[in-house]
Amino acid sequence: MTLLQRDRENIELGTTLATKIIKLYHKGIDSKDIASSLQLDLEYVSSVISDYKNE
Repeated sequence: MTLLQRDRENIELGTTLATKIIKLYHKGIDSKDIASSLQLDLEYVSSVISDYKNE
């Protein structure tokens, strides 16, 4: 696996997680619950939601 392939996979994974976070956010689920259900850091979830709100 090349570095480019690894980077592409990481970007795809990040995009998939961000999409899941936003879908749960639209359902009215709290940031803490989103982080818990997806087993992610609360800071990351809050960052994704904040970026989404500012777009």
